[in-house]
Amino acid sequence: MEALPHRPLSRRHARPARGFTLLELLIALGVTALVVALVFTAFGLIGRTEERNQATMDRAEQMLVVSQWLTRKLDGLRPLSMVQGTTVTPFFAGTEAGAMWVAPLPERGEAGGLHVFRLGPLRHSDGGIDLLVEALPFDGGAMALDWGQALRQNLITDVRSLQWYYQDGVSGEWVRQWSSEQGRFPARVRVVIGDAKGDWPALMFALPGAR
Repeated sequence: MEALPHRPLSRRHARPARGFTLLELLIALGVTALVVALVFTAFGLIGRTEERNQATMDRAEQMLVVSQWLTRKLDGLRPLSMVQGTTVTPFFAGTEAGAMWVAPLPERGEAGGLHVFRLGPLRHSDGGIDLLVEALPFDGGAMALDWGQALRQNLITDVRSLQWYYQDGVSGEWVRQWSSEQGRFPARVRVVIGDAKGDWPALMFALPGAR
C-alpha cells in the first residue's frame, strides 16, 4: 500500500472583514430613506382613500335619509281641502323651490297628528342655503298659516341647487308651479337636489291624493 506524500500543514490566516466604504454607506442610507418615504406615501394614500370612502358613504347615507323622509311624508299626504273665502281648493301648493301639503307627524308622539308641511330654501347672509322643513298643527281647512309659530328643522345643509317639478295626472306634463286653484293634486313630484359634490339622483314620489 503506497503511502501518500507528506505535506506540511500550513495555518491559513483569515483576512480581516472589510468595512463599508463611505460611498456604500451613503447609498444604503439613501435606499433606506427612499423605502421609508414610499411606506409613508403608501400610508398617506391609504388614509386619503379611507377619507374619500367615508365621505362617499356619508353622502349616500344622507341621500337615503332625505329620500326616506320625503317618501314617508309625501306618501302620507292627506287629500284635504283648504278654504279661502268662498273658494275650496286642495290643500297642496308647489313652486320650483318647494311645496306645502298636509300629512301626519308621528315623530312628535301624542302631539303628532296632522300637520301642514312646508319645504323650501333657507337663505343665510353668507350665501349658504339649507332645505328647511316647517310644520304647523293642522286646524281645519280654514286655518291661518302663521309660519312664525311653526316647528323648524333643516333637512339638508349647504344646498347648491334645488328644483321641484309636478306632474299633471291628466296631461302627463311636468310643470314647475302647482297652484291649489288647479282643483286637483299633482300625480307625482320630482325633486332635484345638488350639493358641493354635484347633483343627487332625482327623487321621485307618487302622491296618493291623485290616485
